[in-house]
Amino acid sequence: MLTLAEALAMARRSNPTLVAERAHLSQAKTSIEQAWAALFPTVTAQGRYARNNIGVSFPLSVFAQGASGTLVFQPLNQLDGTVNAAVPLLAPAAYPALQASEISADAAGADYQTAQANLLYAVAQAYYSAAIADEVITARQSSIEVARATLHNAETRFAAGTVTKVDVDRAELAVVSTEQSLREARLADEQSYRALATLTGSNGPFRVEPLAPPQADRPDQDFDLQLALHLRPEFRALSLLARAQRAQDRAFAWRWAPSLAAFGNAHIFNYDNFAEQRYAWAVGLELDWVLYDGGARDAQRHLAAAQAQETMARAEVLSDSIRDDLANSQGALDTKRHAQDAAARSVSLAMETLDLVRTQYQAGSVTQIELLQAQDNLVAAQEALARSHFDVAMADLTLRRAAGTFPGP
Repeated sequence: MLTLAEALAMARRSNPTLVAERAHLSQAKTSIEQAWAALFPTVTAQGRYARNNIGVSFPLSVFAQGASGTLVFQPLNQLDGTVNAAVPLLAPAAYPALQASEISADAAGADYQTAQANLLYAVAQAYYSAAIADEVITARQSSIEVARATLHNAETRFAAGTVTKVDVDRAELAVVSTEQSLREARLADEQSYRALATLTGSNGPFRVEPLAPPQADRPDQDFDLQLALHLRPEFRALSLLARAQRAQDRAFAWRWAPSLAAFGNAHIFNYDNFAEQRYAWAVGLELDWVLYDGGARDAQRHLAAAQAQETMARAEVLSDSIRDDLANSQGALDTKRHAQDAAARSVSLAMETLDLVRTQYQAGSVTQIELLQAQDNLVAAQEALARSHFDVAMADLTLRRAAGTFPGP
């Protein structure tokens, strides 16, 4: 028997939607690496070979009387090697940009949790649908047994001459109808299991556990709005996104400040420079200050500020929606539990009524139509009870989803 916890665990591992969401989350986290790159040193190296059409060299005596040796200005085979390094010392805009990237990655993680919660909610729905489909099949199999017992009774009484052929035909029609209902229930059951197998990534056959019996003595749980807002990944994602956008606002504002970097480069070659050396190096500081950019920085800052305001407004709307969902779901769960109790009582009464009507029918005090009607009432009551089990399970699931306690860690 497959439990709900096992079905959720299978979906976490194998559902392709969650696999894609995890890959998307990994992509979002690369923004942190990109933001750190603005604060790390950069080092580049380059090697170069050139074949010149002619080699140029001069004897040192041309430049200094009595000197010996040759000064090579351009060799026939020229080699150059260069290494450049730059180290940011003061980058005011990079730090809030890094903070924005880290918060955005956290928001992406909350978005992943939202997608996971929505998918697992669908898995739980499919699981409950499969369980109820099994229960409906059981109810309709029971109704076939009842209908066949009525048919057998009608055939016996017809053979004894106490009823007409019409009674037999009616009883047989009831059997045909209940058998067709069973076929329809089995089709719905197959569809429910197929949907659940797709969501969980299951390949082999399996059956789900029957829904647990109602716990009438379980007290209703009061859910706190602030706790729900803390647990709901949708609200957490919006809160983090607003923080990231405010950090972006600060980053664009700091772009008005200058940036300072240290640099160094080294050059080695196989010819002589005017210092009669075959290498050169330099170190220094570089100050960059964009004094005017046509308003691009301000435009980006204003955009980030407006996006933060929009996100905070959406978070407020979601907070109101969660508050209403908590109240509505709590009331719906209480109502569905009472409906389940009423459905269970209806099944008991329908069974008692059928037994009484069958006894009266055998005594000849009621018609067969009344007996068949009592049978139909029992079937309807049993299916209503099965539906009430599903409704209670879904109401409880909806409440836990609204409160953020589903699916849990």
